[in-house]
Amino acid sequence: MTSGPAIYGNFTIDDLVYPNGSTRWGVPGGSAVYAAMGALLWTKVSSIVAPLGADYPITLLDKRIDLSRCRSIPKTMRNWGLYEEDGRRHFISRNESRDWTYFSPALADAASGYQAAAHIAPLPFEATKQLIEELRAGGTKSISLDMDDHDLLGNRSLKKMMELVSTVDLFMPSQQDVLALFPGKGPLEAMHQLRSLVPEVALIAIKCGAGGTIAHLAGSEEYLRIPAVHVEVIDQTGAGDAFCGGVLGSLARQGDLLEALLCGAVSASFCIEGMGFSSLLEATGEAANSRLERLRQRVERAPCK
Repeated sequence: MTSGPAIYGNFTIDDLVYPNGSTRWGVPGGSAVYAAMGALLWTKVSSIVAPLGADYPITLLDKRIDLSRCRSIPKTMRNWGLYEEDGRRHFISRNESRDWTYFSPALADAASGYQAAAHIAPLPFEATKQLIEELRAGGTKSISLDMDDHDLLGNRSLKKMMELVSTVDLFMPSQQDVLALFPGKGPLEAMHQLRSLVPEVALIAIKCGAGGTIAHLAGSEEYLRIPAVHVEVIDQTGAGDAFCGGVLGSLARQGDLLEALLCGAVSASFCIEGMGFSSLLEATGEAANSRLERLRQRVERAPCK
């Protein structure tokens, strides 16, 4: 099986607590899975590069996800996922899963194969830095990055964070992430500050949940606002990861950044329509293209100031 776009991240099994007090226990997921599912709407196959626990139910995954580069480990990372009314979420690892690096891809995993395009989902800072260096050395042409707000809230300087961001092609943080970088700033003001700090990054896209996505292409005199696709929201888990996967999957296929952003929004819309990744599994190419066509008419542009 050809590897397609490669997703570097984690497999997890999560116990979720929602704002209304409802809960779900033992939910298979993980950033790598949602991103790979999001990519599959726009590409024939995607691959995951991550340690794979023996207890993870891989039979639930789409067969087009290539797991051949997943290193086997005894158990899957286990988290509590806590959701708030304003859309913020907090994932807390259980005691036996506190060593995040153990559950994350290593340099040897990155060296196990070649990919033209790779997405790095939230991972420990040092692991992310080393993976980017290894991927560049191995000839990966397009690298997209999502970061973890635990790192963004840590004791690393903004300068160090931006030095890392400057080494990738696409930076796709959430609104919660940019608030950690720039407390009190709205998405547009945060975008302006990000762009001033990393002017060469080809795409910066801030994911704002129901508010859609604020994006800027390097050198453009306009900001883009990609609205969220209107669907009934059942479960927001993994939507940001599905967006990132959709962007990378589309970009790997046709190379247009605006089109890739639209595809990312469509992938996220399928994700939130069901529990876990069930709706992404059920999504069809025909339905995805229909949503994509409608979304193209709703892109908003505003001049940079």
